[in-house]
Amino acid sequence: MEPYLYWYNPNIHPFIEYKSRRDCLKDYAKNENLNLTLDDEYGLRLFLKTVSSDTGSRCALCYRMRIEKTAMLAAKEGFKAFTTTLLISPYQDHETIKKICEETAEKYSVDFFYKDFRRYFREGMEKARAGEFYMQKYCGCIFSEEERFNQNKQTEKFQRLELLIGRENLKKLNKTSVLIFGAGGVGSWTAEALVRSGIGKIGIIDHDIICASNINRQMEATSETLGLPKASALKKRLLEINPQCDITSWDELFCLENAGKFKIEECCYVIDAIDSINHKLDLIEKTCGAGVTLFSSMGMALKTDPSKIKTGAIWKTDVCPLARHVRQGLRKRGFSKDFTVVYSTETPVNKKPNTANGSMVTVTGTAGLLLASLVINDILKHGE
Repeated sequence: MEPYLYWYNPNIHPFIEYKSRRDCLKDYAKNENLNLTLDDEYGLRLFLKTVSSDTGSRCALCYRMRIEKTAMLAAKEGFKAFTTTLLISPYQDHETIKKICEETAEKYSVDFFYKDFRRYFREGMEKARAGEFYMQKYCGCIFSEEERFNQNKQTEKFQRLELLIGRENLKKLNKTSVLIFGAGGVGSWTAEALVRSGIGKIGIIDHDIICASNINRQMEATSETLGLPKASALKKRLLEINPQCDITSWDELFCLENAGKFKIEECCYVIDAIDSINHKLDLIEKTCGAGVTLFSSMGMALKTDPSKIKTGAIWKTDVCPLARHVRQGLRKRGFSKDFTVVYSTETPVNKKPNTANGSMVTVTGTAGLLLASLVINDILKHGE
């Protein structure tokens, strides 16, 4: 496959931003000996005319005007197919872009080459930094520039965090999406820590109902929420903390049959706080297969010492019985990929026969906070 580059970006504002991105592409094409066509008209007026009637749908309108020009060129010049670099961004509306490309391909009788490039996003960012490319700070249009500088009320909530990590890193957190499977003693604390750290989009999946025995360790469990679905109750609590956070809850069990509805491949991170071993193994395989970063919690029941909790690769864990079962289950499935887990090196307390596993908030909460810290620190290290 031989790529041919085409530049058409009438949406980018101001002109100095437009020029910086265009010139970076020109230098890259020259250095890599790639063909490049520049539709080099600074088209701010055309862009504003196109989106002014419905600014709420401006992204879809912007996608379409750029994709149509690309498809027209491909058809005119006899190319076999076209695609778009928009497909690499985890922050764009991937499904809308794909749908518009498919419609445009049919309209202009040219193939649309589809591939979900988002799994290569981090690798691309690292290569861009190594090559000292110009790195954009916002989507590009005049509206996204406005949003960039109009976050005072939202930013105020995270002022102490911003003092520690800086405004740009706070924006990275706000652009990140996380799916949390399991809203119990570990997952609920992970969710709360992520919301309090400015994560912009969170999904919560749990089929269980709050009962009195949950109150000792689960964020959403109070005397007022007994009998309510855990995921919905946790969503309500989190929105009270940050109403601007985009939160979705599913009051159902994760399994392979319904895995598609959660769109794991579209999120940035997955937190596994599931207890059931088979569903846990299914989620691990599904997430790693989609190329999404996974952080998984091992067994925190029957433990009393939070100082024994560690993070590490699943294949190098020890002592934890659940981690051992996970490793064995993955080997039986022929799974060999690595991922990071939170686990305890404390020998489990012997429980009484025919009783539930005892657990305490100092342990489950610590594990949940560690999972959240893995997400946050990974974003600060690699996110863009």
